[in-house]
Amino acid sequence: MVWIKTFFLFLLLYSSIAYSSELNEEEEMYFNFVDLNNDGVISYEEIEQSLNLLFQIIDLNQDNKISQNEINELKSIIETLR
Repeated sequence: MVWIKTFFLFLLLYSSIAYSSELNEEEEMYFNFVDLNNDGVISYEEIEQSLNLLFQIIDLNQDNKISQNEINELKSIIETLR
């Protein structure tokens, strides 16, 4: 689970740190998704809660494992929403 948190933080923060001092629209969306209490900062607890929620959403068959098929399904849903 630690690697997931590290990976998530990397995805959330990398592009804004490396390229700009401002969040782009997509980064702001991710930030707002994780900032559960809308206080303008992300706490460790909010990251854990967001990851748990995200895991539950992706784990379609609720077996506490995420398969490649479940990731592909998520990608399809995201592409449909764009």
